[in-house]
Amino acid sequence: MPCLVNTHSEPHLLLVPLYAFGHIRPLCALAARLLMEKENVILTFFAPPHQLEQVRKDISNQFPKSLISTDVKGNALKRIRVVTTFKSADDNIVNLFMPFFQSYPAAYETLYHGRPFTCATTGEVFDAVPPPVAVIMDVFALPQFQATRALSGKSVPIIALLPGPSSSFIRAFGPESLGGMGDFEKRVDAEAERLGVSPDEIRDKVFKHTEGKILKIGGLPEMYDYELYPQQLPNDSSGIASVLRSGAKYIFNECDGVLITSSHSYEGSSLIHMKSWFKSMPQEPLPVYAVGPLLPPGYGRIQSTENSESEKSRDVQIFLKEMQAKHGERSVIFISFGTVYWPTVPEYLDEVLQALIEKEVPFILCHASPFFKLPEEMANNVKSSGLGFLTTWAPQQDIFSHPATGWFLTHGGNGGVTEALGCGIPMICWPFVTDQPTTSIHLSCDLKVAFELMEVRTGPDGLKPLLRNGVAAKGTREAVGKEIREVIDACRGERGEELRRNAKGFKEKFAKAWEDGGEAKLELKAFLERYV
Repeated sequence: MPCLVNTHSEPHLLLVPLYAFGHIRPLCALAARLLMEKENVILTFFAPPHQLEQVRKDISNQFPKSLISTDVKGNALKRIRVVTTFKSADDNIVNLFMPFFQSYPAAYETLYHGRPFTCATTGEVFDAVPPPVAVIMDVFALPQFQATRALSGKSVPIIALLPGPSSSFIRAFGPESLGGMGDFEKRVDAEAERLGVSPDEIRDKVFKHTEGKILKIGGLPEMYDYELYPQQLPNDSSGIASVLRSGAKYIFNECDGVLITSSHSYEGSSLIHMKSWFKSMPQEPLPVYAVGPLLPPGYGRIQSTENSESEKSRDVQIFLKEMQAKHGERSVIFISFGTVYWPTVPEYLDEVLQALIEKEVPFILCHASPFFKLPEEMANNVKSSGLGFLTTWAPQQDIFSHPATGWFLTHGGNGGVTEALGCGIPMICWPFVTDQPTTSIHLSCDLKVAFELMEVRTGPDGLKPLLRNGVAAKGTREAVGKEIREVIDACRGERGEELRRNAKGFKEKFAKAWEDGGEAKLELKAFLERYV
């Protein structure tokens, strides 16, 4: 992107993501919204090296040609510098965390002192601009937070970005009175002292501990604590989660404000609880700005153009067009578990795909996870059926906005859920961990825009009965097969039509959020007036 002219009258914001696509994409959308709402703002975006061009494209795609003129888009993109702080050819996000931590202090110091900035990946030199007036930083980026505070203290406000629903953050960080984990570190220290071990040795155990306690998380139906762990994961990922949680708790106590990618139209009750909690912070009340849904202008009303020039995108479009001609509109199920998660019992997914083929339901299966496993026999069956399309990457927004797409089978990640509802697409939920179980409950019980699969649950906690219906997974492939066939039939029946009508209602609500006077636009305006 072109270098900027040194203009000290223009406010400068630094955007710092966590290096995971589900955290990066909302920040891309926020960057575009900031450029649209503040004509003189300058942005610097610290992108991961392997996704430098993808981030630039994702921000550019937030400016639809049919709604925004080429001149307006060009002028806006001149005001953002998407750069890297280190050089690497590695695409494993876990391996990129440490070099980002190590390179960040020097990179931030360069910006803080208003010096020219060199992109570590491309070598492109960007002209000096004024120091940042604020830093928008992912709530899990603790080392970057500490480095920022060490250099600029309180002179540069740090705004924590929460890329998910408020209910999940209430659970992870909120007071016990709202169904949160309360002072988690205090419990870890007490248990470590009792056992005579270090806190690091038992932090994960305390984090995963369940006792059948009924949780009353602000804005959600009551549930047992073990319902938050519906899957036996293939690796001990919750150890990382507990460490990240501790860092985020620190950021909550030290940041100057909060931006959350959720919206009142999606989870009004939970947001009210969150804002009330933040107003009661012991140090000082924290302002919270709900700037979701973070979707491109016109999303859900116009055909998306996400990466439409790529070969994979063209192949997906060809498949969707063929399925629409053969099976009609809203016939295709899009299946994606994000870039990390994958069903831990391959036979369960195998059974689901077999049921789709048996009932002649066309589907796209995106398998981006490093844990992807699909038996060769099943893969061959999918290809020979003419009903399935397998891919390691899919243009998700393109798929949701296509008339052939009818349903989304999802793990319940916030980004995919938001994009699906923005196009009025109902869902089938298969949650794993973190915010996914609470999101699935919200979608199926509160909003009534989704079915939730029960029989796919695994592990000691996953096979226990649920509070809401008393159902306990049987733990067999046969039970999974029976349930998914019933769900497919329901999707095609009256219940499915009800969920679709409800989902279409969110399509309109999300579109209005960014119109003049809309909830998201007003919240972003309030943020800009305070910090920029």
